[in-house]
Amino acid sequence: MSERVALPMIDIEVLLDEGPSWEDKPLHGMYHRNITEVADLNKSYQWLERAGLKDSTEALILAAQEQALSTRAIEAQIYHTRQDPRCRLCKEAPETVQHITAGCKMLAGKAYMERHNQVAGIVYRNICAEYGLETPRSKWETPPKVVENERAKILWDFQIQTDRMVMANQPDIVVVDKEQRKAVVVDVAIPSDGNIRKKEREKLEKYQGLREELEKAWKVKATVVPVVIGALGAVTTKLE
Repeated sequence: MSERVALPMIDIEVLLDEGPSWEDKPLHGMYHRNITEVADLNKSYQWLERAGLKDSTEALILAAQEQALSTRAIEAQIYHTRQDPRCRLCKEAPETVQHITAGCKMLAGKAYMERHNQVAGIVYRNICAEYGLETPRSKWETPPKVVENERAKILWDFQIQTDRMVMANQPDIVVVDKEQRKAVVVDVAIPSDGNIRKKEREKLEKYQGLREELEKAWKVKATVVPVVIGALGAVTTKLE
């Protein structure tokens, strides 16, 4: 039997101090650097604990965050195994993780819209459950345009007629709380993670006209609530 060799103790602190930190790494730390100034970092990683994803799905998302997917841009600029970094779908922009998840015009019409509707559907079902309203049986089922009980009315993707013409008059969800005389305009967006704060501001500005018209026409206190989630999970401090 071979004799065991005693290994020297390793000082973990020394190891951690060696070389650049994770977020300082040019490629793997890019995502973290991009969201540090715009995101609530604790909330942005809660999906690891609370989403109930498969290990393989978690690994794929983390690999995307760390730019560890073999995109054509990576193959051309890092591995040097190809010359053309352009997206295989649109043939225009470099095929980066950011481009694939939130910037390709070929994915905008179907894949991004399906993702948007899935997120909006989750928000819708939670709101309905809170007010005791029946929810769609399947996550793939399109919600009805209007559901209502004595407590609330919920509108889904409903074009709202107003006295004054308002261009943005069809948000994803409108919640009318009959008891508290309140209306909440909810609109979902899933931009590139570094743009979440900008997109929140855009949504707030976009629906101010509708908010004002609802207050006048429906005699309620109206608010606009943007639900903005980065394509790889980043959220701002305003998302509850």
